[in-house]
Amino acid sequence: MSLSSEAAQQNSQQEVESLAFLLNSTNIGSDAGPSQHWLTQTDILTTDNLDFDGAFVSNTGKGPKKGCAPRDVGAEFLDSAQDLESVYSSHLSSCQDLMSSLNSAADPAVLFNTDPNIMPNGRSDGPHEPVSRSLSASLAQEGFGEASGGSSSANRAGHGHLKDGASPRKHPQRGQGYRRLWQQVTKVSKGQKLQDNLGLAFSDMTVEDLLKIVLKLAPQESAVDAIKQGLYYLDSSAMAALLKELAKQGYLKRAVEIFDWLRSLESSHELSNLCDLYTYTTMISQCGSHQQLRRALELVAEMRSRGIDCNVHTYSALMNVCIKANELDLAQDVYKQMLEEGCSPNLVTYNILIDVYVKRCQWEEAVKVLDTLEKQAIQAEVRTYNTVISACNKSGQPEQALKVYEKMLTAGVKPSATTYTALISAYGKKGQVEKALEIFRDMIRRGCERNVITYSSLISACEKAGRWEMALELFSKMHKENCKPNVVTFNSLIAACSHGGHWEKASELFEQMQTQGCKPDSITYCGLITAYERGGQWRRALKAFEQMQTQGCHPDAAVFNSLMEVLWQSGVLLAQSKALQLWTLANRSGHFRIYTNSKQDSNVLQYSTVAFTSGAAVVTVVRWVSELKNKLLKDGPGFFRDKVVFTLHKSKQNRSEQPSARIFESVSLLLAGNASPFAMHLFDQTITLEAAAALLTGWLRSPAFNDFVHIQQSQQLKRVSQDLLLSEDVAIAARCIEAFSAVKRYEQLFGINPALCNQALLAQRPQIVHLALKYGAAFQMKDDIIYDALQLFDRVSCCGAPLNVAAWPLMLCSCLLLAARQVEAPALWPALDQVTLLTGFGPEVLMAMERNVLMWLGHDVSTISPMRVIQLYLERLGHYLPDFKAVDRVTKDLQTLVLKVACSPVVGLRPSLVGAAALLVVRRARGMVPAWPTVLQTMTDYTPADGELAACVLHIEALMQQ
Repeated sequence: MSLSSEAAQQNSQQEVESLAFLLNSTNIGSDAGPSQHWLTQTDILTTDNLDFDGAFVSNTGKGPKKGCAPRDVGAEFLDSAQDLESVYSSHLSSCQDLMSSLNSAADPAVLFNTDPNIMPNGRSDGPHEPVSRSLSASLAQEGFGEASGGSSSANRAGHGHLKDGASPRKHPQRGQGYRRLWQQVTKVSKGQKLQDNLGLAFSDMTVEDLLKIVLKLAPQESAVDAIKQGLYYLDSSAMAALLKELAKQGYLKRAVEIFDWLRSLESSHELSNLCDLYTYTTMISQCGSHQQLRRALELVAEMRSRGIDCNVHTYSALMNVCIKANELDLAQDVYKQMLEEGCSPNLVTYNILIDVYVKRCQWEEAVKVLDTLEKQAIQAEVRTYNTVISACNKSGQPEQALKVYEKMLTAGVKPSATTYTALISAYGKKGQVEKALEIFRDMIRRGCERNVITYSSLISACEKAGRWEMALELFSKMHKENCKPNVVTFNSLIAACSHGGHWEKASELFEQMQTQGCKPDSITYCGLITAYERGGQWRRALKAFEQMQTQGCHPDAAVFNSLMEVLWQSGVLLAQSKALQLWTLANRSGHFRIYTNSKQDSNVLQYSTVAFTSGAAVVTVVRWVSELKNKLLKDGPGFFRDKVVFTLHKSKQNRSEQPSARIFESVSLLLAGNASPFAMHLFDQTITLEAAAALLTGWLRSPAFNDFVHIQQSQQLKRVSQDLLLSEDVAIAARCIEAFSAVKRYEQLFGINPALCNQALLAQRPQIVHLALKYGAAFQMKDDIIYDALQLFDRVSCCGAPLNVAAWPLMLCSCLLLAARQVEAPALWPALDQVTLLTGFGPEVLMAMERNVLMWLGHDVSTISPMRVIQLYLERLGHYLPDFKAVDRVTKDLQTLVLKVACSPVVGLRPSLVGAAALLVVRRARGMVPAWPTVLQTMTDYTPADGELAACVLHIEALMQQ
């Protein structure tokens, strides 16, 4: 064979390869059904990752497995694409088979396929794929994706379309490089070699070869200069494949550089034909942001100016770019234009249209698209149904989501994990956890694999329904199935434990997620702080907040509300001072902004803000009235006009929100207990404070106001660092808890049985208390010892011993002396002769009564009075601080109240209970919110709703009214 004939045969083989390549490219866009679209993992058609040219660019495609329907994105992807080298090898193999068939030309069926086993897109299930058309048919092929586009007219072809008065465009062709090569071949003389005259750097270049060249370029090097000669060996579909692959590998700027150069070529240039429907649609599909949306629109305009009609792929790509830029109205305009131009939508287009309705929460419109598909005999895929279910889910329509699910099963479409997850999420948002569990069980019955998203959605449903135990059970099941939890899973679990009041479990999960390498985010810390808030763990909440800031997570309004709630509700003065400081930080971050809503000519000065926990509301009111005092000092009374109104609004529902009635109660107690002039109203979740300006300015100047804002104005408390605050409270808490444990042991060992009490002594109770105070003052005893002696007297009165009622003054005197000896140093004991002189009791009589009291009490005169327990409570709250003693009105009130309790004919109440009830009543009357702080609840296990404490509070409140 001569060199010329050998070159001709090689050229013929290359032409056949090129045509076969084109055949495969143009057939992919058919509407034979979703199972026959060639989609790689990255080609799955979703709003966020939509690759339209994947439907007609052959270089990176791979056919589906036999009988395999498309699977849903995020759950079960189609088989991922082979790399470019293997795809190219596959095409080359197929074309070599084709060439052999052409040479033999023995069987016409090879050229004109009649094999029913060959799919409509020209691919078979065998290792090699016979060509479905003759070479002449492929040369006459009109455009690409024609059936998919729904247009049967030749005028809808991707190339060669003739507008009125427009010159015909050249058919897309490849091989310009080979024509140049042929010219060189004809110049080879005897004794010469081809490469001597070749002079071409690019011979037989492939998409993969060009891609490698571009990827290796330095940033400053030109991609056009590097591969320009190689482009002569590509047709437009291969060119589109190159541009697409560059974008996929993160080199979109290189793709734009090459394409923009091609666009700039004159129409007479041999490479100008590479700018056609293939390449334009490919580059449109790569646009995403608002800036790129403008480019996409300009590219469509340029197509129209060049006489290139848009087909269904182009319009679909443009609609998707509109969605990415959040231009939903424009996406619908593009869809309408597509219909007006007679271009029929395909499944991809309808999927994108559903995405628009999902973003608009228009679930009815999304459901109508399913009906449209059914009327047009287009088989919806699992992704279509999932998106419609998602639309119903976002609109709070779980029943409609279930109907779509049933329609999906009727159509024979197999649900994916995403399907079940969307349904579980829909029911979870409605709090219908049983329905969500039913869907989960159906998922298991159908053998659908559960993934982390499924479990996270179900755990979230349990969290919203308050089923924290079920959430933990699912978490355990998840581990058994080797399904690794992610941050969303842990966030839902922590929130579930928070709702259940189990801060210990929430803290354990927080530690576990970090051990497993799962990094907490803002939602994690929000849930954790909320759990600590509901558990009254203010120190842990502060530490979590500090760690949150260290990790770069930004706290939102819910975090600040929870944090101020747990700090203020603790009742600890240092913690409440910290809450006031954090309010300033939150305010600087845009939260708790106090707005002035007054009109210029109005006689009302109006303010408003947002707070949705009682702690945050109380702190906000304290800060607001402090600012009013500053305004009074700076601008005078005229600033306040005739009336001042302050409105507390509720924000949109969130995890930290509390009922408005609870917030109203806290703010009401705060203001009423501090003699403020504000009248309060609660209407439709809104709390309003109103006061006449004259009364308000008078209150702002009063001592009562100074007591009210003392914590806010205390410079000493402001100077306490967080580390010192925490360490100080830890030490105080340890001491107080240990002391309270001693109180509980005393109450268990020396409980007083009221049934054994001498009724004659009960009748003289006021006289007994009065004499005890008189003796105590005469003996220069502390009030604590006097109340201890009364507690000892009650023990003797209820011990069942034969008492001489008439001798009760002598017994009381003996109890006072025994109580003093229990706690005071001997040097401070009253002298016997002094006692005899003041009481008239002889030494022998006194000593005899002491012996009897000791005998009746089993020689154990241990005693703890309610007043001593109250002092323990106040120490836990920080009333020992020097900065607070100046405004301490609580202790004096408590002494008066405990005296009344002691005078009442009620004995046998535990000292810790009486002390708790007395403190609660006084704090409530003084407007100290909360009346019964959380740190005392934690230490004593007494809650305001506790039956015994509530009864004791009623008893003491009745005594106060006498």
